[in-house]
Amino acid sequence: MNKLKFFACSLLGFIFFLVPLEIAGESKIAISHIVNFITGNMYNEFISFTMICAVIVIAGTVLSAYYTSKFKLINDLFKTRFLGGLVRILGSIMYLMVLNGWFPNNPLAQLIIEPNTGGVMAGNGGLLTTLYITFFVGIMALPLLTHFGAVEFLGIILGKFVKKLFKVPGYSAVDAIASFVGDGTIGIVVTDSQYQRGYYNKREAFIIASSFSIVGIAFASAVAEELGFAHIFPVFYGSIALVTVILAMITARMPLKKYEATYYEDVTPNTISRPSNKSLLAYALESAEKEAAKANLLEILGQSFKGVLSIYIGFLPIIMFVGTLSLVIAEHTTFFNMISAPLVIVYKMIGYSAEVSSAMAPASLVGFADMYLPSLFIGHVSSESARFFIGVLAFTQLIFMSETGMILVKTKIGVSFIDVIKIFLFRTVISIPLLVLLTRGLVLLGLIGF
Repeated sequence: MNKLKFFACSLLGFIFFLVPLEIAGESKIAISHIVNFITGNMYNEFISFTMICAVIVIAGTVLSAYYTSKFKLINDLFKTRFLGGLVRILGSIMYLMVLNGWFPNNPLAQLIIEPNTGGVMAGNGGLLTTLYITFFVGIMALPLLTHFGAVEFLGIILGKFVKKLFKVPGYSAVDAIASFVGDGTIGIVVTDSQYQRGYYNKREAFIIASSFSIVGIAFASAVAEELGFAHIFPVFYGSIALVTVILAMITARMPLKKYEATYYEDVTPNTISRPSNKSLLAYALESAEKEAAKANLLEILGQSFKGVLSIYIGFLPIIMFVGTLSLVIAEHTTFFNMISAPLVIVYKMIGYSAEVSSAMAPASLVGFADMYLPSLFIGHVSSESARFFIGVLAFTQLIFMSETGMILVKTKIGVSFIDVIKIFLFRTVISIPLLVLLTRGLVLLGLIGF
């Protein structure tokens, strides 16, 4: 029974997230079809729901600054540091301003609500409209991949290759897969915990946390939809995976003098190994079945719903704030153009026009603030290969300060803010030539236009 549970749920999960389905003449993954259905058939009701969410975020964050609830979940969702709470509130206010057209005669408000800034983020066709739906559907469906044995099965099967390719313990494949199918922060938190328990030394923990913790499928599907690649999502996500693997192999072979092979506070090193009396496949199946046996549907749905609430309250308002502010800076200043000027020359040399290169250059660096911003900067460009290039780059850079960058700094691995900047720049510099080759190959195969 547990074996059937493992196979059935895992297969359904892979189909849901990775297999394009043709509905009404459009070939897209299931999440994209659901986004289209909701925005096409119940848009007004859905926007009313998101505005209620924004009001709840404002009220809950303000009240939680002064009061402590007797319910742990409410405290976990709303209590935050001053700066985090301020950004949440401002992002929610911006969202309501754009949707309702508040203060149209105020010069500052005009910067926020105009179509090329806040209008890109909220409303009909806005990024947050897509994200509200994508995150709900994606997070609720994600346990099909994470809670019924798929992670354990693939982690054990791939463990030997992980050790050879990345110079880290084979069981770290579980961390990597958890990131790919879940969320990059999950991978970082798991890695930090395993480091403190002695399963990784500092060098191994750094390699895994800085190279494996990619933003997951649910996030990637939202960006693919935004950039017009939902119909070739497996190619889009496969490209992210390929470049990420190459970057991890390079990172694993660097000196990394700051991150020596020492264990956390002299803890006793721990190891996990396959029993000698079991084959690799038998052990993988047994581990998957055990995980499937532990899966309780009601508990899983409850945990997933808490994850949705956490995203709605603690993440989407930040996306709104950071995204709108960055777009205002991009539209009304030359800041991003100035810092990315050398990349314009690089992209022209590759063969892109001056107009396309001028859009790609700032999009290549703005992802340091948040990984959704590159898609906003490049989404209007007609060149498919340019949109594909930047969309994949935003993921292979891995570091963005609204989430993974800050969490890396908070770990016990010893990553500083300067280290985070170095990781971002290193991954950007190495990713660009790899993506040039990759996008040209896809153009030659006819999968994307130049």
